[in-house]
Amino acid sequence: MTGREEAPRGKERPSIELPASFQVALVGRPNVGKSALFNRIAGGRKALVHDRPGMTRDVLETNVRTDAGRVYRLVDTGGLDLDASEGFAAWTSDRALTAVADADLLLLVLDGVAGLLPEDERVARRLRLLGKPVIVVWNKVDTREAQERQTEATRLGFERVVPVSAIHGSGVDELVETLEAALPEDLDPETRVSPLAMAVVGRPNVGKSSLVNALCGADRVMVSEVAGTTRNPVDVVLTRGGRHYLLVDTAGIRRKGKTVDPVEKLSVVAARKSIERAQVAVVLFDAGEGITAQDATIAGYAEESGRAVLLVANKWDLVADDPQRVRNLRRDVKERFGFVKGAPFLEVSSVTGKGVGRILSEADALARRFATRIPTGELNRVLQRAFEMQQPRGRSGRDLKIRYAVQVASEPPLVRLFADRSEPLHFSFERFLQNRIREKWALDGVPVKFTVGPSA
Repeated sequence: MTGREEAPRGKERPSIELPASFQVALVGRPNVGKSALFNRIAGGRKALVHDRPGMTRDVLETNVRTDAGRVYRLVDTGGLDLDASEGFAAWTSDRALTAVADADLLLLVLDGVAGLLPEDERVARRLRLLGKPVIVVWNKVDTREAQERQTEATRLGFERVVPVSAIHGSGVDELVETLEAALPEDLDPETRVSPLAMAVVGRPNVGKSSLVNALCGADRVMVSEVAGTTRNPVDVVLTRGGRHYLLVDTAGIRRKGKTVDPVEKLSVVAARKSIERAQVAVVLFDAGEGITAQDATIAGYAEESGRAVLLVANKWDLVADDPQRVRNLRRDVKERFGFVKGAPFLEVSSVTGKGVGRILSEADALARRFATRIPTGELNRVLQRAFEMQQPRGRSGRDLKIRYAVQVASEPPLVRLFADRSEPLHFSFERFLQNRIREKWALDGVPVKFTVGPSA
């Protein structure tokens, strides 16, 4: 095929001018048909399409709404030339790599007529290092050559391979279905559909069930002064202001040596599993008794599980009239829970209702921070300044040479550091980096995780 191709007229999927947090990027060598596929999925002619390599020199973006009403950002990148060192080719590749690093889902487009080339395999290896989901698109199957060579795509080792003709439209609906099946249920915390999962955890008899009932405005779970009333996690769905919440009331978590009843041991295991399936862990403690070592241990469970943490002092009515106890308790919160950096702290009483109304709004704010996406360029600038302040070190104490970083997941934010070797960060340097990132992006109460691996 020569000359300018006709812009494909795909099924209408309207572009809308709203922020979309989930990004899908088209990536591949020059002239494999990325722009034609971008136009086909977007439902209109937005990218310039031509058989001359390098026509897309900038990154093109548009929002796409699925038939189910979910919105994602579709990104068309310039051709990747990993050997380019200068000129437009190098500039285009750099911008494409940045877009790929910022994306949540990647469509690796291959030219079925040319077949699988060594350059494709190099690009695939680079994508695999990022740890992001990849759908392989075998393009130009309107030709006999591409049809006969289709099995070559499986050599890359990715699970999903979809044959299409971006120009003629065959296979594109199947690709869109595969793409939409890979989208998370909630693409934007501001417009989430499924409930925000909140695990209410704490020692026995600190008022977890009473708090859930106070939030619901009804006796939804059993309340008793006898410790251990709640054996199994109890899920309660709540709607407030058009938002949905899943409150999980859990069994009290005692110190290991204090848990002797086999049934109670199982309840504690279930409570810890409830933390892992929640987005926000509401760590509840008894203001009247003060903060105990077990309260800090439970907060540690939530932090280790990678959950956003909301600290709540219940039974505040027992100390509110004693200024000295209030000062001591607020000081202890900062000291005993200092490892959960910046976690919001609320003073409530499930009996009087004081402060209970703030819990859901704080959880919403935490959920937004929990889903934070950090632009790759800005992330690397912040980390470079951090490296100038403190030399990166591995767990062994040896220096690490970190070349660049990419956020590879959210909920919680997970940053992959590409270094000279695979070795976990030294705990003190890890804390240092976490604090720099929290300061820059206001991630109070949100864990920041790192993984370290060699660069390609």
